[in-house]
Amino acid sequence: MPRTARKRSSTDVYHVIARGINREPIFKQKREKNNFIRILLKHLKDHDIEIYAYVIMSTHFHILIRVDLKLLSHYLAIVLAEFAEYYNFKHNRNGHVFQDRFKSECVETEQYFWNCIRYIHMNPVNANIAKTPLNYNFSSLKEYEAGKCRIISPKALKIYRSEFTCFEEFLESHTKTQRQIFIDIPEEVDGQLVKVALSILEREARLNGFEEPREVIENFEMRCRYKEKLQKELNISKARSERLYRCIKSCIIEK
Repeated sequence: MPRTARKRSSTDVYHVIARGINREPIFKQKREKNNFIRILLKHLKDHDIEIYAYVIMSTHFHILIRVDLKLLSHYLAIVLAEFAEYYNFKHNRNGHVFQDRFKSECVETEQYFWNCIRYIHMNPVNANIAKTPLNYNFSSLKEYEAGKCRIISPKALKIYRSEFTCFEEFLESHTKTQRQIFIDIPEEVDGQLVKVALSILEREARLNGFEEPREVIENFEMRCRYKEKLQKELNISKARSERLYRCIKSCIIEK
């Protein structure tokens, strides 16, 4: 089957992710993460590209990037190929290192832009790798803290300073509850859905004067309405909203 054409962002800003083949931890060691960062930087110098945020996890990476769509594919093709050559040599292996082609989503609004940055920086915390985003060394948050650009664009610092009065305020913004779902590896997307579904349940409990969220699920009419809101607000199928509801029910009632 032919590949689906990538959507073009009206802002030229994209959230990009790629993961290791067969869920392999291709960035398991520090030097593997550092080498990937060096490759990103090496090819940035040759192109009109601005990076606003990134995080290198053990099995995948996230990048928030401004670039022409055609150049995006060209840039990442070079970066991923060079890292694959390094990784295969290092581990005495052959074949693909990354699973399929990279995923991308368009970043069209300012709100989505900032929420995406927060989500990228919070990846290590959500994965229970770090207690706070600043405890993780392989993300752009360290560059924002230092006020010095290595991978991120000088424009990223300029935009950040126009939005926040200090780094502490920027860091505090990362604790905000978000109801948007971002592209990620499947298990992380499932985790996002559960968190948002729980926040919707808590909201419904407050709006209806219930003392506990479980009271929404225990009421027949309310739980039917809750399922409908899961489907509509998360833009998921009826079948998936039903599966998500069952997961929430087990968390709330059957624990």
